[in-house]
Parts: sequence; structure tokens; C-alpha cells
Amino acid sequence: MTQWNTLTRPKAKVRPNRMTTEEYQDLETSQRTKAAAAIRAASKIAMACHVNPDGDALGSMLGLGLAIEAGFPDKQVTMLAQDGVPFIYRFLPGSDRIVTRSGPLDLDLAIVVDSGDIARVGKSIEPIISSAQSVLDIDHHIGEGSFGSVRLLDNRAAATAEIIFDLLVELDLPITQAIATCLFTGVITDTGSFRFMNVTPRTLRVAASLIEFGASPALIAEQVFDNRPFEATRLMGLALSTLSSTPDGRVTWATVSREAFDQAGASDEDTEGFVNPVRAVRGTEVAILFREVAKGRVRISLRSTEHVDVSHVAGKFGGGGHRMASGCSYEGSLDEAVAALVAAVNEALPRP
Repeated sequence: MTQWNTLTRPKAKVRPNRMTTEEYQDLETSQRTKAAAAIRAASKIAMACHVNPDGDALGSMLGLGLAIEAGFPDKQVTMLAQDGVPFIYRFLPGSDRIVTRSGPLDLDLAIVVDSGDIARVGKSIEPIISSAQSVLDIDHHIGEGSFGSVRLLDNRAAATAEIIFDLLVELDLPITQAIATCLFTGVITDTGSFRFMNVTPRTLRVAASLIEFGASPALIAEQVFDNRPFEATRLMGLALSTLSSTPDGRVTWATVSREAFDQAGASDEDTEGFVNPVRAVRGTEVAILFREVAKGRVRISLRSTEHVDVSHVAGKFGGGGHRMASGCSYEGSLDEAVAALVAAVNEALPRP
């Protein structure tokens, strides 16, 4: 059995004009204590994640939701995702419990995970969350959009699932194989299979603990990265055939038009992960995937290296997310969206 005292965060170097490591750890502990107290005190709880949810959003929400239900059988838990669960994440235990809409719930507590801004839960879900007596914001991104009467935020965590793991320890809730599977999915997706710069020794310790609790890295990776329907794989080929870049190669993008969706017989949920091969192009600092989900409406995914904060770019277009992974929507044509976003990203790039 894992010894929790081996999972304390290692001391980090103190940065000028910022809190010391000890002050940060004290604040983090206080946040977890308040978050745990809010959960213990609530009877009716709703949970939500951002639109177009990824593995960390869904894995974090399911991991915490299943743990609360198992540890506190008297509590009512509703899990909400406006866009539903993409096909590749339907293997997650409890994913069939997630609903896309709900009537009034008379909530004691609403918990929003991995969303950056409350508006990111979507127009149909935000009123439900805002109606709760108390709102808990859990995220590994700390920005201007932070919200809630209780906040559990840690921008040193590689994934929100890493923060949920600590919260479950604080709540003294058992971590079952199902819960471990959900949380490990959050970690592996937001770290790009532990390839991204956000991976820390703490991330690997949490991942190892989740494996001890029953998560299977091989099976999870197969479901997430190697389980695409024929239509989705065909659509990826069409998307990559549009690959373009700026003359200096620092910004690379691909597009998925309505015609491409129709030709492949695929839907927007099939584009999960399409931005990753765009990001892999040598010399790319920011990768962008444009998906024309309807005529006059384009969804955009942005990925970057550690030197560019794409959440600021997404924020200019009403979106949000994290420093190296964000998203937004654009009302207009596909060509207009490409021109506007590429220009905004170019402006955000640090000058060489």
C-alpha cells in the first residue's frame, strides 16, 4: 500500500517576488481543507467540466464523483458535460452517468473541474452551476477567470486529476480501480503520455500510486490513443492534407471543413487528438486545429510549447484553458477564423 507521506511535494526553488515554497504549500493545504469541508457539508452536489471535454476534464470529474458517491452514500451527485462524452472516453467507468442537461437541482454545492472560467462549462450548464449555494473551482490553471466561493488551484500540477488525487487523500476516501483508471486517464492525456514539459517528479509519483490502485497504463493508452474508428482515421488524413505554417515555421495549423466531415462520415468528437501531429511538426511553437462544426461556426484547439501562453490568445475570442492547451470558438467562415487566429498567435509569440 502506498505511504502517503512519500507523496509530499519536493521543495522548489524560490522565485523572486513570489511566495516561498513553504507559503505556497500552506496555502495549498488550506485550499484542500476548505474544499474537503465543502464536500463533506453538502448533500446535493453537481459537477461539471468544460465544453468539448478532454481526458483530464472527464477523468477528474468522474474520479471525484465516483469517490464521493462511494464514500458518502447519502450524497446525491449529478455529473454534467454540455457536449457529452466523446467516443474514445466512453470506456471510462461511470461515463454513462454523465448527462448533457438537467433541470433545477436545488444544489448545496457545485464543483467545476479543469475549466479555467465558469463560462467554459457552456451556456446550458452555467445557470445550473451558478444556482448552487457554494461553488468549488478545481483546476491546474490559475488565471483571471478563476471563480467560486472555494478554490482549489495549483498551477504546478500537470493535470487537474493530480489535484483530485490529493483531495481524495484529504477526504480519506478509498481509491478503487475505477477511480484510479479515471484519474490516470486525466494524467496521461494532459501530459501527452508524460512527454510534455509539465511533467514533474510529483506527477510520476501520483501516476505510480494510481497504477498501484489498479489503473492499467497499457489498456488506458490503447483506448485513448490507439482506438480510432475508421471514419475518424480517414478524417485525420483529410485534416493533415491541409497542413500549413507561417514562413518562419513557428505556427502550424490544419483545418477540418464541413466538406471533410461529410466526406469521411465523421463528427466533431472524432477530432480528439488531431492537434497533436500538428504540434509535432519540427520547429512548431504553436499548433492550431480549426474545425468547421457548422457553417459560420469554427471550433479552435491551440497547443504550444512552454514559451507561449495560448490561454491568453483563446481568451481574446471568448475561450480559455491552460497555458499550453486551450480552445475557443469563432463566429465566421473557416478562412476568416484561420486569418484571425494565426494573426493573434503571431502577435503573442516572443520575438527571437
